[in-house]
Amino acid sequence: MTMQSARTQDEQKVIELTSFMLHKHYGENDPEAVIALFDEDLLWVGAGEEEYGIGAETVAGFFRRFAGMIPRCNISGEEYHVLMLTPDIYLCNGRAWISTDASTQISLRVHQRITTVFRRVNGTFRCCHIHASNPYADMAGDIGFPVKMALQSYEYLQEQVEAQKRQIAAQTAQLERLSFEDSLTGLYNRNKFNTVIDGDLSTRGGEGLGVACFDLNGLKEINDKSGHTAGDRLICSAAEEFHRFFHKMTYRVGGDEFVIIDPYNCQQVFVQTIEALQAALQAKGISCSAGISWRPGTGDLKVQYEEADRKMYENKRLFYSRPENNRRI
Repeated sequence: MTMQSARTQDEQKVIELTSFMLHKHYGENDPEAVIALFDEDLLWVGAGEEEYGIGAETVAGFFRRFAGMIPRCNISGEEYHVLMLTPDIYLCNGRAWISTDASTQISLRVHQRITTVFRRVNGTFRCCHIHASNPYADMAGDIGFPVKMALQSYEYLQEQVEAQKRQIAAQTAQLERLSFEDSLTGLYNRNKFNTVIDGDLSTRGGEGLGVACFDLNGLKEINDKSGHTAGDRLICSAAEEFHRFFHKMTYRVGGDEFVIIDPYNCQQVFVQTIEALQAALQAKGISCSAGISWRPGTGDLKVQYEEADRKMYENKRLFYSRPENNRRI
């Protein structure tokens, strides 16, 4: 809000009351809050052709008809100037940008002008004059129609359309992220895995295709003995390592099953990174069974996944075949 400097306390109060009325009328559509400031002797001229009234009761009737009729607006760029007519009477001229809120599905922006007169009655300022107008100074150079005002509203409409586009894009990205992200670990989920395995990786540009399947050993026993919260902690701890070594390449495809799809690295780097991942998991006390597949060129994702999955289950059977790991003993 722009205001003059070195104002008296009364002038400041009149500005605050004028701004209050503007916000209650356009921002909140609260006619009773505006009517409460009326002096009994009131003159009102509104922006509409028939908006003219004399006396608080008559003008209050007009304002009450506005209830629920004015779309919610945002107010910005307020400017006010005050003139003391007598020690108890002040005239306030102001203007502000009135823009319909995006939620109204109406796109209109005008440079609203308002003039009020307040007089002190029994120590309290009461409004005895209101004049609201839509400035037609913007018609300078126009004939018969406020072209500049129309252009301003069109520009505002375009701004709202672009804002809606950005909001929709952000919401779409958020929905896509939620549909492809595992809520527990933040890794890709089964939906994303299905999309990738049914897709085309031929344009990835890497030296070959590496696929690895991991299955955490002992998760069921932890869930049974310590509860699912403890099991979730184990899964999240393992996921941290998958994220660290194969960022944006790991999918949690089941409760304790993870798949890595690496379309970038050569065989040596892929195998070395898998070994480093296994060592990091082991250092955390996390046991897992794994199977890997790597082929040069474009590879065949579905075939390699089945190969890595088969090797992983072979290693898992071997793990549980040992007496110390046999769940039946």
